[in-house]
Amino acid sequence: MNHRGAGKSARILVVGQGAREHALVWALSRSSETQALWVAPGNAGTSREPKTRNISIDSHEVDTLANFARQENMDLVVIGPEAPLMLGLSDRLTAQGTAVIGPRQDAARLEGSKIFCKRFCQRHGIPTAPARIHEKPEDALRDVATCPLPIVIKASGLCGGKGVVIATSREEAETAVRKLSQLPGGQEGLLVEECLDGWETSYIVLAEETTYLPCPPTQDHKRLEDGNRGPNTGGMGAFSPANLVTPELETRICHQIIEPTLRALAQSGHPYQGFLYAGVMIDKSGDPHLLEFNCRLGDPEAQVILFRLLEDLPVIFEATVEQRLHEVHWTSGPEAALTTILAASGYPETQSGGGEPIEGLDAPEEGTDLKVFHGATRKVKGRIVCAGGRVLAVTGRGPSLTHARDRVYARIDSLQFAGMQYRKDIGA
Repeated sequence: MNHRGAGKSARILVVGQGAREHALVWALSRSSETQALWVAPGNAGTSREPKTRNISIDSHEVDTLANFARQENMDLVVIGPEAPLMLGLSDRLTAQGTAVIGPRQDAARLEGSKIFCKRFCQRHGIPTAPARIHEKPEDALRDVATCPLPIVIKASGLCGGKGVVIATSREEAETAVRKLSQLPGGQEGLLVEECLDGWETSYIVLAEETTYLPCPPTQDHKRLEDGNRGPNTGGMGAFSPANLVTPELETRICHQIIEPTLRALAQSGHPYQGFLYAGVMIDKSGDPHLLEFNCRLGDPEAQVILFRLLEDLPVIFEATVEQRLHEVHWTSGPEAALTTILAASGYPETQSGGGEPIEGLDAPEEGTDLKVFHGATRKVKGRIVCAGGRVLAVTGRGPSLTHARDRVYARIDSLQFAGMQYRKDIGA
């Protein structure tokens, strides 16, 4: 990393403030390769991890982050969320000679623009749902007035996991078009997409140009309520491994989606470096179709993937930035892992948090198979309080998915804050 190499001297900056970033910090801090960690801006949980210090720089402040990394001689910067990627943070860091995990702005358009991604897939033969692109909401309204139902309406830009609506009626479809077109992420346009029928999996790899390490397949739960009801969210829980993803299916996902994507980006002069997340629908015939790309670790997928990781994460990251990814492995333990999100009242319609105190966080975790990763938390007058949205990610592992699930829900029983909502059927 940078000029010193890892040794036992790595100084690492993690950018972001959610549970994904807490999971990254937790995994990095456990390694003897890590000397010190900074998190910008972090949360109340990241500040409690060993070797770790929060700094008051927002993840959108690209110039300030790049300057901090240079002034503090960081060996590595790990970018967690999508917004700084689209703002060009990776480009800035690379230009000044700071090693970074996270794709450059041009490659990150796979997530930042669903219109760009759809056209990319069509151009390179990557299987995905047929869609019509509309730059004007009135054109999308005419489309949904006559198209077969159900139908998927997507805002092209970033919407924090809430820019997709599966409409089962004309009224719902028209409401979705009007609502999504008003969001900042809908300004570029909307997609009206055929609704694929099947089951979903999250397939994430760590890539360096055309070389990649697959992370274990995971299954996410996007809907707010039990039984996959309610609005879409950024994710209400996940588990790993996703046993429906057979080795044969995994090979097909890699050959049909991951590899042609990385190859096309490299050939176009925009080689990819960092985590690439493919949301994949497996149809009734067993064929994989790309639903969307995320250019980062997923949240809540990161929590279960990193909780199962046996390798030293800094060593893997060092090999990535030094173009030696073929020399290392992503080895996961045999145990299953599951995470359940505890969200604030009003989520996902509102991200606001009223500063509700969180009770029950001080139970011992070291040496257990449980970890409470903080998402939207902050410390006020010595107490940890809610900051709105997805507040905590209660994560556990066990010899089976049932064991992991039982541990997680037993731990949830000891946690409390006003308005707490969560799904009771993750992994059921």
